[in-house]
Amino acid sequence: MKTTYTILILLISMHVYAQDYLLGVDLSYANEMNDCGATYTENGISKEVFQLFADHGSQVVRIRLWHSPDSTNYSTYEDVKRSIERAKNAGMKVLLDFHYSDTWADPSKQTRPQAWSGISSLQILSDSVYNYTHKVLSGLADENLLPEYVQIGNETNGNIMVEQGDPLYPLDWPRNIQLFNAGIRAAKDVNNAIQTVIHIADPAQAVWWFQDAAANLFTGFDIIGLSYYPEWHPVNIQQVGEIVSGMKSDYNKPVWIVETGYPWTLENNGDAGNILGEASLLPGYANPPTINSQKNFLINLTYEVISNGGFGVIYWEPAWVTTSCATLWGIGSHYENATFFNFENQLHEGIGFLAYDYAQPPSTTAQVSFYVDMTGIDHPDGVFVTGDFTGENWQFMPMSLVGNNIYRYTTAMQKGSEGAYIFTKKADWDMAQYHEQVPAECAPFWGTHRKYSVTDDQESYAYVWSSCHTLQLGLPENSQSTKMIKAYPNPFKDSLSLLSGSTGKTRFRVLTTDGRIVGVSDETMTTLNTHTWKSGIYTVQLLNHHGAVLDNLLVIKID
Repeated sequence: MKTTYTILILLISMHVYAQDYLLGVDLSYANEMNDCGATYTENGISKEVFQLFADHGSQVVRIRLWHSPDSTNYSTYEDVKRSIERAKNAGMKVLLDFHYSDTWADPSKQTRPQAWSGISSLQILSDSVYNYTHKVLSGLADENLLPEYVQIGNETNGNIMVEQGDPLYPLDWPRNIQLFNAGIRAAKDVNNAIQTVIHIADPAQAVWWFQDAAANLFTGFDIIGLSYYPEWHPVNIQQVGEIVSGMKSDYNKPVWIVETGYPWTLENNGDAGNILGEASLLPGYANPPTINSQKNFLINLTYEVISNGGFGVIYWEPAWVTTSCATLWGIGSHYENATFFNFENQLHEGIGFLAYDYAQPPSTTAQVSFYVDMTGIDHPDGVFVTGDFTGENWQFMPMSLVGNNIYRYTTAMQKGSEGAYIFTKKADWDMAQYHEQVPAECAPFWGTHRKYSVTDDQESYAYVWSSCHTLQLGLPENSQSTKMIKAYPNPFKDSLSLLSGSTGKTRFRVLTTDGRIVGVSDETMTTLNTHTWKSGIYTVQLLNHHGAVLDNLLVIKID
């Protein structure tokens, strides 16, 4: 009976964990993109974009609202109604983002609407905030379009609703709190079930901001909202998780990443410059970025947020593709390289973060090993590998001898990483003297450097110095190897699994470099206990029933 109760409690806990977060997307540009001629396709079939995101796991849509914009016909009250209707028709919840401005409100500007310009009385300004918020939400309620979540301001790090040119700092807490509370009270008066969000950019900045807010007794909101963009916010994913956990514990409120973004390419599709560039790329992720590295970033971030008790993640503007329409800064999109669509508006795998199973830790990192055979090459100063994976300023990574003049360097990389690398015989940038001279046919980068592309849990790149000749080190079972022997894992530690590709009767034999037999098996599939074997290179032989060697394969034991 005790076991039964334990199982029931575990299942209930798993259910709560699986349901207690919201993932979604900001689709504030979607109406404009459709009106400008954009169509969104999946596998070549045109899709309604809100339904497309819902079908792939989006639970909530975030929509921005400007007061009276004069530079666009979008992000208005009528445009918001249209977006909310599309979201609800697709079965998604809505987070309505009041900017309390006629244009973008963010950490660098919080300009009040022109309609409120000249108001010097804080009470009148507060009444204006209340009346406007109440009118918008009441109107939406009358049309059965009431949002479940409401943001009282956007990235409100500084003083809010100031006159143009007025300073954002130092913070005037009594003033700001009165304005925040006016919006919160209006939302609750329309429907007390509405959850209000206070939104700050940069998790590190949010730590002190909410500490000061609590010290000034500002606690009457429901959810802490954060923006996290690696382009501008100098914290890594693990630190974001730690901040989420700490803030949830300190304030007993849900913590929600309501904006994030990461590029899948640095290319540009049109004349408009991209907002997100190389500064967005985190260490260990592909540079240049790939669709997989974008997806892996989002999966890693979302898992870190959820596993630390966070409320979820919303991705900013994944449908802001390039069209013939213009922004204030140019024709086209400034974000096409960070959407979930390629430059032909075909859906790509970046969207996969929405449907990922976060009950399990993500497997988005790989063990990557580089090998080089230095036979016949003088190298008194050592052997090194360098490349994109070592960081923006390439470092020379020393390689270790594993036997038979073969050297190895192993590191961890994000799946989806791609880049250039090269072997050297000295930590020196004199390429002619110390770097291998890679034949052009196997040097896709600049005609001089090799390429890595990480997709599996374990990857190996093994070559003879200055040659396209590969070293056969054994490959995972899902590889495209044509060898008759498959070995996994390789390199190995305490066990080595072998599989024969021959249809006849065969047996395996494993030898050291000096010819001693250390393992044999008559099975076509076997796992050898290698715990007592010394580190180094071994030869796996496949023999037929006459004892003739059909194939050889090098494998490597590591400590």
